[in-house]
Amino acid sequence: MIKNKKLILIAVVAIAVIAIGLYFSFASPKKSIDVSKGQISKVETMAQLCAIDIYSEVPILDTINNKVMFAVQKQKGSVSFDLENMQMDSDGDTVKIVLSPEIVDLYEATEDNSWEVIDTKAIGTMSMFKSDKFTDEEENAIKANIKKNSKKLLYHNGTIERARAEGARNLQTLMERVYNKPVKVTDPTPKGAHFNEYK
Repeated sequence: MIKNKKLILIAVVAIAVIAIGLYFSFASPKKSIDVSKGQISKVETMAQLCAIDIYSEVPILDTINNKVMFAVQKQKGSVSFDLENMQMDSDGDTVKIVLSPEIVDLYEATEDNSWEVIDTKAIGTMSMFKSDKFTDEEENAIKANIKKNSKKLLYHNGTIERARAEGARNLQTLMERVYNKPVKVTDPTPKGAHFNEYK
C-alpha cells in the first residue's frame, strides 16, 4: 500500500515536471525590444542671475471686434541677466563688469483660476444681434495685449529699475567670491535696456 502511494507520488511529480518542460518549450518566444542609446542633438546652456521673481494679479478691461471683456489674470515671471555674455575687463586688481540687458519672462500662472473672465459684452449699434461670447482667437489676442501692457507697466512703475539695481549688487557679491578680487559693476541702462520699446 505504501509502495503504491510512493509510486503514485513519483508519477505525479514526473508528469508535472514533463508538463512544465513542454509548456516552456512550446510557448511562444518572448518578443525582444531593441533600445538604442539616447542622443541629445543640441544643448544650449545659459547661466542666468535672477534678480527678482514676479507675481501679480492684473485686472483686464479690453475690447476687440466690438466686444468688451472684463477679466482677471494671475501672472508669474522673473527678471534675470545672462551671465555668459556680460562684458568683463580687468583693471589692475579690480574686475569691471557691465550689466547685460535684462531678460523679462512673464507668463500666465499655472494654478487654478489664473484666468477668470468676469463679464463679456457685445458693444456698438448692432450689439443686440451679436454674440457676447469671445472666440479662442479673440481671447488669445486679448492675452497678447495683456502681456505687452504688463511688461510696459514693469518698466514704468520702476520694477525693472529696481531689478537692475538688485542684479548689479548680487552680481558684484557673486563675482567677488568667484575671482577673490574687488569687482565693480556698471549699469549703462539703469531704467532698463528695453525701456524705449515700452514707451
